[in-house]
Amino acid sequence: MRFASLAGALRANRIGIPEPEHALVSGRTLDLVLVPIVAFGPRGERLGTGGGYYDRTFAYLRRRTVWLKPRLVGFAYDWQRVDDLSSRTWDVPLAAVVTDRRVLRFPRHATGIHT
Repeated sequence: MRFASLAGALRANRIGIPEPEHALVSGRTLDLVLVPIVAFGPRGERLGTGGGYYDRTFAYLRRRTVWLKPRLVGFAYDWQRVDDLSSRTWDVPLAAVVTDRRVLRFPRHATGIHT
């Protein structure tokens, strides 16, 4: 997963979609990341599309006790919440999820990461 400044120049990629030419930034420098999700659990567990990019990019958050940036916020429909979603040791939970009906915040003790 890579992040780029919106202020930089864009060029068309191989299928014609504009993408940044340069200025890639580290995820550690971001304040907030809006995360698309397939499903989410009651403690901030996240089911993505299976590529592993999210968990590899933000794995450092699992070891941190301070400076928990960026905040990871999922966007989903309320019906995407499941009562039980198993997680693996490498899964990085969300700080919150915004749905069409509510905002759910996951406290640090529930997820092991976020406050």
